[in-house]
Formats: sequence, C-alpha cells, structure tokens
Amino acid sequence: MLLISAATGAWVARQSLQSSAPVELATGTRLSPPRELAEFSLVSHQGQPFERDAVTGRWTLMFFGFTHCPAVCPATLATLVEVRKRLGGLDVGEVPQIVLVSVDPERDTPETMAAYVARFDSSVIGVTGPSAAIDQFAAGLGVAHQKIPLSGGDYMVDHAAFILLLDPEGREAAVFSPPHSAERLAADYLRMLGRG
Repeated sequence: MLLISAATGAWVARQSLQSSAPVELATGTRLSPPRELAEFSLVSHQGQPFERDAVTGRWTLMFFGFTHCPAVCPATLATLVEVRKRLGGLDVGEVPQIVLVSVDPERDTPETMAAYVARFDSSVIGVTGPSAAIDQFAAGLGVAHQKIPLSGGDYMVDHAAFILLLDPEGREAAVFSPPHSAERLAADYLRMLGRG
C-alpha cells in the first residue's frame, strides 16, 4: 500500500498545483478547471454498456475497488451509502450516484458485481469490463492498482483508495483522499453544490 499511497499523494499534489482556485474542501481537492474524461467503454453490473453518458446529467461519486477486497472497499462503499442518506433532503437529481469500478475484472464479472453491490444499496452501480479497458480508464483518472500474487495461486489487488467526484458534465471535479468520513464528505459535496 505504500506504493499506492505515495502515488496518491503525488497525484493530489499535482492536481493542487494545476488548480487556480484555492482548496475549498475539508477532505478533498477541488479541480479547477474540472478535467475532461477520455471516452471509455465498460459494462455495468446489469450487463448494460457503461460509457461516458452514464456519468453525465448528474453528480457521481466513483471509487475503484474489487469484490474480494477484505476491508477498504466494503468500508468505503458503506461510507458512500451513508453520504447518500445524509443528502436525502436534496432534490432527486442532486443526490449523487455511487459507482464502484472493479480493478479485478478477472473475477468481477457483472454477475459477481451485482451480488456484491446489492449488499450495500440497490442504488450502487458496479462496473467492470475487459482488463485493458479497466486499466486505460483507471490510468486516465490517475488510479494506481497492482495485482499482488499470493501463495497457492491466489492474488490480491493493491489499489488507490481515493474517491472521485464527477460533475453532471461527466468531468472530474474533485478528489477525496482517505480516511473517509460520511459527515465530512457530505459537507464537502454540499460545498461543491454551492450550499456549504
């Protein structure tokens, strides 16, 4: 995790230097201007195409992880579900969607992702796809991940644990570094909406 933590710190520092606006968030970095996403073609846990139009028209909180993750991923998803609950007073279109993108597409089929995200909340969208497409998408967003072999032929995946906020135009608008708090994330989200 040290490699990933170092990469995350360098990424956040780079984004801060590129930003002309002062940091306004308590737990993250607001990107100014927001970064455009490259085109991508993945698949949702429902077996439907998940492309750029899936993250336009509303705000999105996105996290990269995997279903065999022992601690970080389930804790982060639980936190994101709590963030949505805390934002329940907003108009439906202002409540962010939650997206988990798998960094373990070998094991995380759409069916596996469907069973996993259902444990948290029916609104969570699980995303997977071919390894090359996942790698390209993650790299474009600065999300480092690495397969770590274990004894007996098994493996884990070391990955960055930050949360991305995409704006309704499908652009990367902010990044939140761990440790994550539902209370602070919800407050920062309201700041992004101009209500904090």
